[in-house]
Amino acid sequence: MLRQLFLFVVLLCGVMCSYAQGNLSKTVSVTMTRQPISSVLDAIEIQGDFHFSYVREMVHADSLVSVRANHRTVKQVLDQLFQGSVAYKDAGNQLMLQPNKEKWFYVSGHITDGSNGQPLNNASVYEGVQLISTMTNDQGYYRLRLREKERPMPVMLTVSKELYKDTIMMVASGYDQDISASIKPAAPITLGIVDVNQYSRVSDTWFGKVFLSSKQRMQSLNLSRFFANQPYQTSLLPGLGTHGKLSSQVVNKISVNFIGGYTAGLNGVEISGAFNIDQKDVRFAQFASLFNLVGGKMEGVQIAGLHNLVIDSVKGLQAAGISNITTKGFVGVQLSTTYNGANGETRGLGASGIVNIYRKNSYGVMMAGVGNMNTTTIQGVQAAGVFNMAEMLKGVQVAGVVNAADTTEGVQVAGLINVTRVLKGVQVGVVNYADSSDGYSIGVISIVRRGYHQLLVYNTELLPFNLAFKSGNKKLYSLIIGGASFMEGSKAYSFGYGIGKSYKDYSVEITEQNLYLGSWEMVGTMARLQTAWNKEIGKNARIFIGPAFTLYFNSKDANVEGYKSRLPGPYGAFKFNDNLRYWFGWHVGFSFF
Repeated sequence: MLRQLFLFVVLLCGVMCSYAQGNLSKTVSVTMTRQPISSVLDAIEIQGDFHFSYVREMVHADSLVSVRANHRTVKQVLDQLFQGSVAYKDAGNQLMLQPNKEKWFYVSGHITDGSNGQPLNNASVYEGVQLISTMTNDQGYYRLRLREKERPMPVMLTVSKELYKDTIMMVASGYDQDISASIKPAAPITLGIVDVNQYSRVSDTWFGKVFLSSKQRMQSLNLSRFFANQPYQTSLLPGLGTHGKLSSQVVNKISVNFIGGYTAGLNGVEISGAFNIDQKDVRFAQFASLFNLVGGKMEGVQIAGLHNLVIDSVKGLQAAGISNITTKGFVGVQLSTTYNGANGETRGLGASGIVNIYRKNSYGVMMAGVGNMNTTTIQGVQAAGVFNMAEMLKGVQVAGVVNAADTTEGVQVAGLINVTRVLKGVQVGVVNYADSSDGYSIGVISIVRRGYHQLLVYNTELLPFNLAFKSGNKKLYSLIIGGASFMEGSKAYSFGYGIGKSYKDYSVEITEQNLYLGSWEMVGTMARLQTAWNKEIGKNARIFIGPAFTLYFNSKDANVEGYKSRLPGPYGAFKFNDNLRYWFGWHVGFSFF
């Protein structure tokens, strides 16, 4: 299916490219004053590298005209010359000029403010059936060219402007005429209940302000209550296409934009050479080499070379070379090389080369090369090369460096540091920190600020002086251990790590310690299981005592002068083999907290 879709896109792009290179779309510059039309056509032929085919009498080739066109398409220059009286047919290296059977007439006039009589600029005047529109100038003047119908019937023109009431003008068809109108401001109570077009936000974005003119943005505001449906549209740029200046108010099934387009919405497939901008909802598929901008909901597939932005939500797939942004939630998958962001629920997978940022619940998987951030709840998986951040974690965080969450009910796994305020789940990392904990912290250093902290000073059968620091909670705490024997001829030093669990009057611990006996090349390893009975002897002190079982591994005894040679003491130890020994011992001491 993906292969077929790819072939369809390639084919359609080929059609677009061939269309874009047609004679009518070629760019020319012509400036002539009172010259025959034939001379103007000759100049266009030379620049466009094609030939016109026409009957001289039909186009009035000897008529004198004045034309000024700088970097305009051939079609634009011909429209200026013939004013709709001639039809064009592109045929290879020829452009045929034929009589246009359609007849046109002009309606013009002035639009004024009904409350004070002042001219109104930027008011939209449009005909909703033919999809023809214009806007008033600074003097409130408008001029509209309309197609004459076969049966003479009145034409209904609508005047619309933001914060004013819509006004209807009935125009007789078939002849040029002047019609003026006054429109009244909307009453204050109307302003309070009218839902100002939610989709107009698309024109307020950075992309909207850069790629849409001020008149196009004003047109969208004026016509916020008018939308039409058409089977297809093509455009070169926003406002320059089959639907003209009303393209922003038309929902299409097929939309082809050679450079960029601005439409009301999509209920099919939209393809653009550079960008697509849609005020309302987009369904099914949207492709652009630069960016897609949707003011409503997106359902289906959205692919852009740089950026995708959906103001409402996404249900399907977003894929962009740099970033995807959804101001509300998305359900499907977002993929980008740099950034993904959403302000709503996340149910699918967000994958980014740098960072994913979501400000609502996340139910799926977030993966980033650098970091993931979520300001509410994670119920799936956060995986990042550097960091993960979440407000509420009910799933899993996996990071190469650091995980951070306000409340953790799931699992944090970090290559270095885990941080949370309330721990109800599990932390696994070199350093774990929690403000309070009812879960489990597994690491070299586990700190619970309002948890379990003890300093131990004790004696064992092997080393007379030992220090240990406990941190965590009673369910599971970590120990950092150091020990020494300073007696001449029996010196020894140890350092290591352990975990333990505390009960009411006793504790159980497993530790791993390295034993230095004068040679770093032959450091031994001790695995120790010990339990202890605890008795409180003061407000912040306890005494403890208990048995221990030790396994000791060393590939070769050091036998360094001044250091221990027999383990654990004068009675030695039992041997599994030459490298592994074991013995039973004890530990006794004091703990302070």
